[in-house]
Amino acid sequence: MKVIRSITVKYIVTEQKKAEIIAQFEQNLLQTKREIEQLTFQLHKALHDAAEHQHYRIKERFQKDLTIREDKLKNIAFQINQAESLTIGMEIEGEKVDSILEVEIGQPWSNLNQPAEIIVKDGIIQEIREGR
Repeated sequence: MKVIRSITVKYIVTEQKKAEIIAQFEQNLLQTKREIEQLTFQLHKALHDAAEHQHYRIKERFQKDLTIREDKLKNIAFQINQAESLTIGMEIEGEKVDSILEVEIGQPWSNLNQPAEIIVKDGIIQEIREGR
C-alpha cells in the first residue's frame, strides 16, 4: 500500500539564496505599493463621481483596504530586514512537499511516522534526512 507523507524542505543560506529571498520580498513590496496607488486612484475617482453625502462611506470603505496594504508594507519591510541579517550557512525552513511512501505489513510504523527533511543548497539537494 502507498501512503503520502509530508516532507519539510530546508535551504542552506548562501549569498545567492539570501539575494533571492530579499528580491522576492522587494517584489512583494513593489506590488503592495502598486496596490496602494491603485486604491488611492480608485478612491479619488469614486469621490469625484459620488454625491457629497456619500463621501464619508466611500472613504471609510477604501481606508480599510489601504490600512491593510500599509500594514503589509510594514510587515514586508520587517521581513527584508530579517532576511538581510541571515547568517551564511544556516538552515532555514522552506515549503512542505508530499512524498509517496510504500508501506507493507510487518513494517514498523514508528520509522514511517518520523519527520523527513530535504536539504537544498543553491538549488541542489545536498542531503535527505529521515527519522530525526
